[in-house]
Amino acid sequence: MKIIITGGSGLLGQYLNRLLSSDNSILTFYFSNPGNCTDYYSKNIDITDFVNLKKAVSEFNPDVIIHTAAVSRPEICDKLPIETVNNINFKSTEVLAELCEQNNAKLIFTSTDLVYSGIRDIPALETEPLEPVSIYAESKVNSELAIRSVFNNYIILRTSLLYGMGYNHSVNNFHYMLNNFKNGLPVKLFYDQFRTPLSLYDASELINELLVPEIREITLNFGGPERVSRCELGEILCEIADFDRSLIIRTSMRDIPGLHQVTDVSMNTDKLNSLGLKQKSIEDSIDLILKNYYT
Repeated sequence: MKIIITGGSGLLGQYLNRLLSSDNSILTFYFSNPGNCTDYYSKNIDITDFVNLKKAVSEFNPDVIIHTAAVSRPEICDKLPIETVNNINFKSTEVLAELCEQNNAKLIFTSTDLVYSGIRDIPALETEPLEPVSIYAESKVNSELAIRSVFNNYIILRTSLLYGMGYNHSVNNFHYMLNNFKNGLPVKLFYDQFRTPLSLYDASELINELLVPEIREITLNFGGPERVSRCELGEILCEIADFDRSLIIRTSMRDIPGLHQVTDVSMNTDKLNSLGLKQKSIEDSIDLILKNYYT
């Protein structure tokens, strides 16, 4: 299968490069940092340069485009002009959907759990009304709408908090947390925001299973099987790795100035599981992360 990966040097993109390249022909796009992209067939592309983007897609003629590229941190989106965020997060998605439609390719798009309001008592279903509270989340909602308006050969993944060790320049909060614990340094972790985190290993493996042609025109909650706070995730890591739990500084998200107050964007993943896809537990995922970290 021929696959284009946008955002190939990002947190998830580099995992996808490694996994999907073994059985497929991939073209991976990067922009400011190459990450591991240069280990594979890759192009340095600005995804808002739509002329070059269209040229690259047409020349490669993919069966699938996995679109992960975005300004993915809400606080960074807040500091950028809205036009810039829309160009990178929304317009590029619309263009890629059109290119997929023209080239008879499937689009797998990584949206976000932050499309939900964050105010509920039970994990969100895919049918729940969308109430984005940030420019970032709004750009993802608009992208979802654009994809559905263009064609039906798509999978939209409302991606939860991804955790694991980043490759090369890519570092996430879990990576930072693990390294701090290992070195006996404290970490501030939210106790009052809940999500259904998914390991980077699981995310890439599940996307690999979603490449099959028969799964299409579907929106999926793309998270793990357990609802936890970042503090609880840190406690599980400490328990498994025998780190000092006193290094965890329990912190409220309300103590962070300017942070969007999203209390609970945990998601029900029954629809994902109904396709025969299963996520690992947090404990099993952390075991795998630690095994690869120490070898």
